[in-house]
Amino acid sequence: MIKPTSAAMLATTPAAVGGARLASRNAAAPLRAAASKGNPIFALTPRGRARGATTRAAAGKTRSGKTLPGNGEDERPFFDSKEAYDVSGYKNFKSRQELRDAALLDRHWYPTNPESRTYQQTVRRSFTLIGVGLHSGEWETVRVCPARAGEGRYFVRVPPGTIPETAADDVEGGAFAREGLTEEETEDMLYEQLRSMLNGEDDDAAERAAELRAKQESAAESPGDFGSSDSGEVRIPAAAALAQDDLRLSMRLAVDDDNGVITCEHLLSALEAIGVDNARIELEGSGEVPIVDGSAYQFAYECARVGLVPAHADGSTAEVPRMAWRPSEMITVRDGDAFVQFIPDAVTKLTYGVDFTYKSTAIGKQWESWTPTEDGDYVDLIARARTFGTMQDYMAYFRAGWIRGGLEQCALIANGDKFWNPPMILPNENARHKILDLVGDLSLMAEPGMAGVPIGHVLAYKGSHRLHAKFLAALAAAPKEKVPAELWSHGDKAIFQGGAVNTKVPVEPDEYPTG
Repeated sequence: MIKPTSAAMLATTPAAVGGARLASRNAAAPLRAAASKGNPIFALTPRGRARGATTRAAAGKTRSGKTLPGNGEDERPFFDSKEAYDVSGYKNFKSRQELRDAALLDRHWYPTNPESRTYQQTVRRSFTLIGVGLHSGEWETVRVCPARAGEGRYFVRVPPGTIPETAADDVEGGAFAREGLTEEETEDMLYEQLRSMLNGEDDDAAERAAELRAKQESAAESPGDFGSSDSGEVRIPAAAALAQDDLRLSMRLAVDDDNGVITCEHLLSALEAIGVDNARIELEGSGEVPIVDGSAYQFAYECARVGLVPAHADGSTAEVPRMAWRPSEMITVRDGDAFVQFIPDAVTKLTYGVDFTYKSTAIGKQWESWTPTEDGDYVDLIARARTFGTMQDYMAYFRAGWIRGGLEQCALIANGDKFWNPPMILPNENARHKILDLVGDLSLMAEPGMAGVPIGHVLAYKGSHRLHAKFLAALAAAPKEKVPAELWSHGDKAIFQGGAVNTKVPVEPDEYPTG
């Protein structure tokens, strides 16, 4: 089981861009991710040092009736019980809840995992990323747009100029700025600014409130705002049936020679784990999804930033149930000593092993396991894990023409007994990245609007995208049933909320692989 990693550890390195021209984002000092402790209001966006920011000591002197403790005090009252339930008398917002909802849209670069739902979802607004393609070496643009319930996730190659040049400059908020502040100064500043925004206690409160309100009231976009099924466009569904056989370093989907996409696994991994069941994904360029920093972190962040909404069928406002597959039999595919296996179980569990001891002892042997309904959230434990390999392999890939994009900022590269660009930013980062890839490839099992990752234990060792594709074909042919999808992110991980998925299927010990 993966142990949750501290927010401070995860926030030590801002997401690298890999040469990408992304929406500008300043790297703030590591924050206490209070979101993971029930206070998601602190997951906000940096924009330069705050106006009138106060230190802990200064705040303690100026506050009336509400004190911040010194080193020996335990209590840090923010609002007392009367204020907590008061819904009137605030100058800039009607209540604490209204301010909280607005502030949640003003996140900083550390994303929070949206709550899972029992119904299909899509993104509230589109988001755009521009970056270098690992294989093409060219600038690639991807825009993720809302889609209707039952449409699923699908790609569309669009001509240059379809996606506005300003799309990647989507406003991120900035009413709460904290660049250069320590964690304690940041926390004190937020307490003071949130209070002032409710009560109008300083000259800047109304301006900050207006910034948050404008973002909160920004119109959600509709699937009808993007493309049309009647325009002659070719849709490339994110489906296992379109996975190509000649896979080397990335997943490739294609409906014909002219309409294919490559390096889509990291984006699909984030959409699957965050809960974006339906999305129109537009690609400008060669048809490659930008590699960004080699992880799924930027995609997860953008999903959290724009938010999720229920996906509706055309002309309907009804919520559509979200389903998932539950296979009933063990499935195993092999390639030499590498294998991917499905073991029936009551919950989803993903386990991956890598063995690079014959190439690099820096990577060596690693095993990692993640049970989404029980362990920490995807954005905390999986999303940041970067792609990896050895210096010798990557140089061979360059010489063969398989990759042409920059590498230092988008991969963890091992050279003998050490990493060329250390450090690992997650424990067993290499094995966790294989779980990230596995989630992205398994997402291709989704029928439109469904979850793709099957309910049960998927165990893999020394796998590849080619072996994953072989496993998908075996999984598609196996007997299985549709059941309510799991809720991977919810308030109490100790309570499994998978509905009908509540019966563990016994597996005999000798059914496990022996090598």
